[in-house]
Amino acid sequence: MERVVVGNYELNLTAGADAATVWLSGAPGSSCRSFLDISRDRVDLGRVLDGERIVWKSQARPLASGLQVRVLKKGNFTRYWVNETTGWIRGPLGEWESIYEPVENVVGVEAADPSGILSCRVTRLPWLQQVSEPAIALSPAGGFYEKQIIPGAILEIEGRYYMYCMAGMEGAQEGSSRRTVAVAQSDDLVTWRVHPEPVITYDGLPYDNLYVNGAVIAPDGRVALMVAAQVFPEWKGFMLATADDPLGPFEWHADNPVYKHFTTAHEFDLIRLDGDDGGYIMFYAGFTPEAQAGPPGDRGYLLYSDDLKHWREDPRNPVFGPQTPDDWDAVHVRPRSLNRLGDMWYLWYEGCNDWTPPTDPSHHGWWDTVGLARSADLVEWEHYPRNPALPGTGIGAHQFDGKWTGWPRMVVRDGTAHVFYTGDGEVGVRTIDVDHLTDWSSEGGETIDLLADD
Repeated sequence: MERVVVGNYELNLTAGADAATVWLSGAPGSSCRSFLDISRDRVDLGRVLDGERIVWKSQARPLASGLQVRVLKKGNFTRYWVNETTGWIRGPLGEWESIYEPVENVVGVEAADPSGILSCRVTRLPWLQQVSEPAIALSPAGGFYEKQIIPGAILEIEGRYYMYCMAGMEGAQEGSSRRTVAVAQSDDLVTWRVHPEPVITYDGLPYDNLYVNGAVIAPDGRVALMVAAQVFPEWKGFMLATADDPLGPFEWHADNPVYKHFTTAHEFDLIRLDGDDGGYIMFYAGFTPEAQAGPPGDRGYLLYSDDLKHWREDPRNPVFGPQTPDDWDAVHVRPRSLNRLGDMWYLWYEGCNDWTPPTDPSHHGWWDTVGLARSADLVEWEHYPRNPALPGTGIGAHQFDGKWTGWPRMVVRDGTAHVFYTGDGEVGVRTIDVDHLTDWSSEGGETIDLLADD
């Protein structure tokens, strides 16, 4: 029982038996395939390559009558549920060995007694899986964004869009060094022109890295940027800079930092609220040594302000945590893009967990990817049930967003959501209709019955 499935998918299997093998990925005709092998008391996830079988992950599972299996294949991420046992893996064909996930995969199920398979359906998941070139690529060697250009905040002013980016040069301070604030301009959210010089640099400041994360237009018409500053590796807090023009010059607030988390923090979004009360929200990722659930890691914290200079903490902080206690986002969740759609807040965030392959203990295992959540009140959150919503494509080292994605930032124009993000240090964008983005009942893909005759 096998079919070729193009792109991301969800598989749902019901069996009266207590053992089965699900084939997860592998190109048609290839001798390399990943599998989920379910026995009476174990779940093994692994790979077969040229007839050699290796298990990447092995879990004990409670004895149960029958099987309910769910698999999500999202780019280079695979998540699975076997009755009450859950797990995840990144690049199950062996990405750490430069064996990548194809776009077309042979997906199937087999069992010693096929009559024990009661149902097996595969549904395609078409959301946000465009394969494209960077919207903003790195500069030539020696340029101020030769190593990283990462979206930080986007403003629309008189029909023109300004994307403020963290721009990094060659260096070994978590991917680059000497980070400044760049700005790129666009009239259509497609073609971007990077201003030839940074609009904010660390020259004359007691910092060596600046990470822009938020931008708003203040009531007086001035452009306000919020920047996380670092003296590597120590984070120094959130800094305010303002200007009359979106291209600067920007004036550094005299009493910076305007806020500092009790441990490390450097990713956030800044929102100006509409209405009579006005004010501002900052939703940031702060390291939490004693998390309420899961291991120590980044969690989401809310701040409120009337003037961008003085900030009040929400007494319920942290208000945002991982989707699962031990899955793709169990260690770090980092709020990045907060958008109001109808009567709900939609949040794009980075999720991160760690896993080391048994065949390569030197592989660091930390890879960010992008998830989605929503809330009516910014405190009680519903995570997207098919997360990660915007993963790395996983198709090869040649693809800029093949390995990891992060720093999402969404802009809505004419009913289309443009989700900007970084893929390995360059700016990418994927698009989706807002009506689809807000309908979580389905991604609208076709369903294939693997038990039906061809």
